[in-house]
Amino acid sequence: MKPVSRRSLFGLVGMPAVGWMTPSAQAAQSALPPAFYSYDGQYTQIVPERPVPTKPIVTTGGSTIDFQRLRGSVVLVNFWATWCVPCVYEMPLLDRLQAKLKGTKATILPIAVDDGGKANVEAFYKQHDLTHLKVIVDPDQQVGYFYAANPGRGIFPLYALPITYVIDPGGLIVGYIPGAAPWDSPSAMTLISYLASH
Repeated sequence: MKPVSRRSLFGLVGMPAVGWMTPSAQAAQSALPPAFYSYDGQYTQIVPERPVPTKPIVTTGGSTIDFQRLRGSVVLVNFWATWCVPCVYEMPLLDRLQAKLKGTKATILPIAVDDGGKANVEAFYKQHDLTHLKVIVDPDQQVGYFYAANPGRGIFPLYALPITYVIDPGGLIVGYIPGAAPWDSPSAMTLISYLASH
C-alpha cells in the first residue's frame, strides 16, 4: 500500500502553495482527504492495491463478514480488543458515530481480536453501554493479522490496536488511521462525507 504524499503539494513552512501551483497541482490538492488525527497518527490515504474479498469470511469465532453486501457504502473496519486501553476509550466514540450513520451509506465493522469470543465482547458492550455496534470476533486473524507469516490469511495488517481501515463504496481499501481517534467529532463526519463522494 503506497501512501499519497501531502508534503509534495505544500510549499514553504508547510503552508499550502495554492497561489504558486499549476491548475493540475491545485486540482490534486483539492482531491486530498481532509485532515483527521488520532492520538497515534493521522488518516493516511493509500493507493488501492486490491478489492476486499467477494466471498463471505466466517471466522472461527462464529462471525460472518460479507464485504460484498456492503458495496456502495463507506466501511470503517475497526480492529480492537477488550484488553486494549486505547480501544476501551475509542469504542464509545465509535458507538456514537454508528448511531449518527444510521440511514446513511456508511457503516462501522468493529472486529474484536479477543480470544474470549463473542461472550467476552458482548459482556464488554453491556459494561460500556454500547448499543449501536455489531459484535464481530476474529480470534484467529482471518481478517486482520499481527504476524508477518499471516497464519490466518488475513487481509488487513494490524500495525497497532486500535487501527481503522477504510473501504470505499467500490470495495477498495483506500486508507487507514492507527490509534484511538475522535470518531464522534465533526472532523470525523467531514472525512466520511469526503470518502463517500470520492
